[in-house]
Amino acid sequence: MSTALHRLRWIAPVAVLALAALLRLWALGRPDSLVFDELYYVRDAVSQLAHGFTTTWPDDDPAFGGERATLFSDQPNAIAHPPLGKWLIALGILLLGPDSGWGWRIAAALAGVATVGLTMRLGWLMSRSMWIACLAGLLLAVDGVHVVLSRVSLLDGFLTLFVVLGALFVWRDQASPRDFLRRGALGRIAWRRPWLIAAGIAFGAAAAVKWSGLYALAGFLVLITLRDWWLRRRERRAGLLRRPLAGAAVQALATAAIALPAAFATYLASWAGWIANPGAQERTTGEAWWTSLARWHADALNWHSSLSAPHPYQANPLSWPLALRPTAMYEASWGAEQGCRWASGCVSAISPLPNPLVTWGGVLALALLVWVVLRSGWIAARRGARSVAGARPSPAGRAFRAPAFWAAAFVLTGYLSGWLPWVLTFSRSAVFQFYAVVLTPFAALALALVLGALACVPPPVAPRSARDGSRMGVSGTLHPPFATHSAGGERPGTAAPSVLALAGIRPDPSPAAVRGRRLAVAVFVIAALVLGVLFFPVWSGMPIAEWFWRAHLWLPGWR
Repeated sequence: MSTALHRLRWIAPVAVLALAALLRLWALGRPDSLVFDELYYVRDAVSQLAHGFTTTWPDDDPAFGGERATLFSDQPNAIAHPPLGKWLIALGILLLGPDSGWGWRIAAALAGVATVGLTMRLGWLMSRSMWIACLAGLLLAVDGVHVVLSRVSLLDGFLTLFVVLGALFVWRDQASPRDFLRRGALGRIAWRRPWLIAAGIAFGAAAAVKWSGLYALAGFLVLITLRDWWLRRRERRAGLLRRPLAGAAVQALATAAIALPAAFATYLASWAGWIANPGAQERTTGEAWWTSLARWHADALNWHSSLSAPHPYQANPLSWPLALRPTAMYEASWGAEQGCRWASGCVSAISPLPNPLVTWGGVLALALLVWVVLRSGWIAARRGARSVAGARPSPAGRAFRAPAFWAAAFVLTGYLSGWLPWVLTFSRSAVFQFYAVVLTPFAALALALVLGALACVPPPVAPRSARDGSRMGVSGTLHPPFATHSAGGERPGTAAPSVLALAGIRPDPSPAAVRGRRLAVAVFVIAALVLGVLFFPVWSGMPIAEWFWRAHLWLPGWR
């Protein structure tokens, strides 16, 4: 390994994390009052810290700190979400105090920075390329929706953190076909799966923040089951295994038996304060706590499903990917008589306006990954028909064996599990664009993988060990020639098909064309960074001229 590449291994991720921290921590105490739903979650966190469960407040004044931070009563308050997110907010308040936004927002900000780090780690495991990993982290670092949800003390930033953590553990659990067979795919059931237990804990924590964390758990369990079925089906074709569907069904039950108890135990643990206090919401004297807890869940589910109060910033989930209706969380304006130095007037606003290149570019990248999965399935079906007819399968028929296919399926699972359930069950008006923050890490990964493929990123900084090579990665999918082992269906010494190749795209491999594409990718990334700088004032509540604020409202729904 060259000295420069060795330094890059450490400097580049640290630089990305430093940028993410700067954008999330700079002037975090601004404004010095509660914004949007901080009015509920921060006050719930403070009273939960004092009593072990949330209690009521006398008014809805957003001013906070000092004496106002202790105005909670001892009467239980109705809550709409499980307790974990509010416990995390409370930790920040316990650390820095409630007298400024630093105290009640620091936990969300650190969760946002940690999510950028986990996204880079996941990008590294998927690609074994530091360039791809850092590019994914950099794109997430300047994503407007993620920046804002890391700077306000809502629950969705914590939800995103735990979903990405669970996804990372799922990736670590999914071994290559060779390792899978070694641990029991040939007619036996694999029970020793510590990474799957860790994934269950992470997704249980996500559900303990907001119930929508269960969507990600369900999505990735389906992906694990489909991969297991495919591996068993391939071994049946090789004459090594019979009844792959039945084996996959039994393994799916075992997978659920491993992951779901871990998730449930984690979720239940988040209710410890509520369980220990008989005076909490929905508790009835003489009634078992589990009966009261079941009733709370039934009532909360009914409340969520029937919520129909109109809201000026409600956003149909179909509009989330393009961020067509951001949720304005704070806005204040003043004129010269109040000290504004701009003739047009002054504005301080917090709105999760998207970074257009990152958000819209991510949608295009995800669309390409959808095409990769659909085209690979079609090719695999053709290959099966040719095999039955005795014809020699084409090289493209190895599409399902390509690591790029599984990378695309994985990223899409993370994205769609956070979006499709809302699209399919959309029945209430109080649904907001900022819920889409859980999609942002997967959009960043998709965009990084596609940009890396276009730029023909350099190979991994070091040869992978046998253990690392066993993972379901896409090294070799982004830049040839990375060898794949023969157990994966490729000839030794050949490169697995790239994301672009699986999509049927064959870029010009000449040095001049590669240099041109790399220049285009560099310009795209630099432009995304510049937009991040230009949009940061409206992500962070910075005092700006009104004309500058209006210049950011590109679409009608952004106003």
